[in-house]
Amino acid sequence: MFLQDEIQLSHAWELVLGGRMDHHADFGWEASPRAYLLYRPTEALTLRAGAGRGFKAPTLKQLSPEYESWAAMGGRGVIRGNPELQPETNQSFELGAAYANERWSLGATAFHNDVRNLIETVRQPTCFAPGRTCLAYDNVARARLQGLELTGGLTLSPQWSVQANYTWLDARNRATDTRLPDRSRHRANATLAWKPTAPLTTRLRVEYIGSQYRSATESDRPGYTLLHAYVDYAVTRHLSLHAGVENLTDRRLANDDAGVYARADEGRRYFAGLTARF
Repeated sequence: MFLQDEIQLSHAWELVLGGRMDHHADFGWEASPRAYLLYRPTEALTLRAGAGRGFKAPTLKQLSPEYESWAAMGGRGVIRGNPELQPETNQSFELGAAYANERWSLGATAFHNDVRNLIETVRQPTCFAPGRTCLAYDNVARARLQGLELTGGLTLSPQWSVQANYTWLDARNRATDTRLPDRSRHRANATLAWKPTAPLTTRLRVEYIGSQYRSATESDRPGYTLLHAYVDYAVTRHLSLHAGVENLTDRRLANDDAGVYARADEGRRYFAGLTARF
């Protein structure tokens, strides 16, 4: 159950109060309250601050002692469920600002999350399957994820626009005072959109994933860049079509260096769909 109330304190001030109740057969009831305060000194500028609590139960496969997948790491690993997993809980704090006018927009958000029992995939010291790596789901007792998100947008002309975002992340295991593995400190996206006609929009997106920490005895995974292309077409006011190609250059990192990039890449992939509005 989720409840939220948006309270207009004045023309410039708004208070958002919310709460969620979860019930899990194994873990019982959990309450997740949150509160945000918004201040709009002008029509274009919004300042916000908030805090909240979160709850995330392990999935059925993560909890199941019978679950076993031989497709992990592109077929090089085996992962099993763990019935001893505990749910994640977190305390989050956020401070942000956003400015938008007719031509351009900017935004910045600082965040800080204290997480208990973070669910991670952990390599096991030995493996029952020769030539493979055994993995298991486990809890990190205490973790901290904090960082900064920057966003921006610019309308170049009625047909052309660009959007970009950047995230800096500091993720640490507070129990061991070490970095959490497999998380990039730097991530960025930039999207160039072209709208030649009213119903047609095309987008080209560049995605950058920075280097990832592995362990104290292993070198970091190098960063890499992916390219994606999309097209949207509004057939009518109620129906639109979508298509795209992700990983346009068919970048396959695990094929280049399987010892560094442990997970198999999806390679170039295509999709198509439609959206109906009523």
